[in-house]
Amino acid sequence: MIVNYIYDLEKKTINRDIDEINVSACSNPFFYDGEEFHEYHSKFADEVIRLYVTIGGKVIAYCYLGVRDNELKAPYSSPFSLVYLKENFKIKDACLFVEALKDFARLSEYEKIIFTLPPTIYGEEIVNTLGSAFFSQGFNTKSIEINNYFDLTNYKGMDQYLKLSPHKVRKNYKRAIKNNLIFRELAIGDFYIAYDIIKKNRQQMGYPLKISRAQMQDLVNMNSSCVRTFVVGTADTLMAAAIVFDVTNDISQVVYWGDVIEHRNDRAMDLLTAKVFET
Repeated sequence: MIVNYIYDLEKKTINRDIDEINVSACSNPFFYDGEEFHEYHSKFADEVIRLYVTIGGKVIAYCYLGVRDNELKAPYSSPFSLVYLKENFKIKDACLFVEALKDFARLSEYEKIIFTLPPTIYGEEIVNTLGSAFFSQGFNTKSIEINNYFDLTNYKGMDQYLKLSPHKVRKNYKRAIKNNLIFRELAIGDFYIAYDIIKKNRQQMGYPLKISRAQMQDLVNMNSSCVRTFVVGTADTLMAAAIVFDVTNDISQVVYWGDVIEHRNDRAMDLLTAKVFET
């Protein structure tokens, strides 16, 4: 369950359990900050808060926060989260929101605020503005996470991709083709085929698999989600797989991918990588 709060920055007051208010003037949330996503993941927090900040009765921004161990965390069950400012925001709006967030935490007697912003590919202006706003209000950097991404803006097809890639990439791609490996997208109801390949990879490599098969099924079934799954192998044997979330209309995140170690020399991952970019 999501609990709505309004913090009035002028009056320094908190209203709880109010009806959801109109945020059409704010930017659209990405998948990890959708209401359906938070409703589902609320079981992983003591409470999930949707905090609206108002000035003069108008919403300047809102965000979702999870409460754990008397701390406010955003995100609490996803890779990152964002503050949704009104369209055509000013730097002052971001600073005022962070000020309000601190006031809300203090008045509610929370001990700490932890906020992980998304990579700048999700909006360089908004992410950098929020980062500056947090710093200006006394926040410190706890950790820096490395983000790898492939910019498809200038992608012009497989031939160009291979031509511009290092020799080793071209060599391994050709080996996968020579080994008669086939790339295909699974019907979404068959997502578990890709999941089980990745699960085997994690077991072989000794890495954790944080999303269970049942949880992945729930995510796949969400009305707001767009999940795609891909596999590579021969007609008889599947060797590698990827699970991809379309987080926004323009950005897809490879949540999991991996191969089966005993078939690694067949170079299934090299074909999978190239074809996921192409798709």
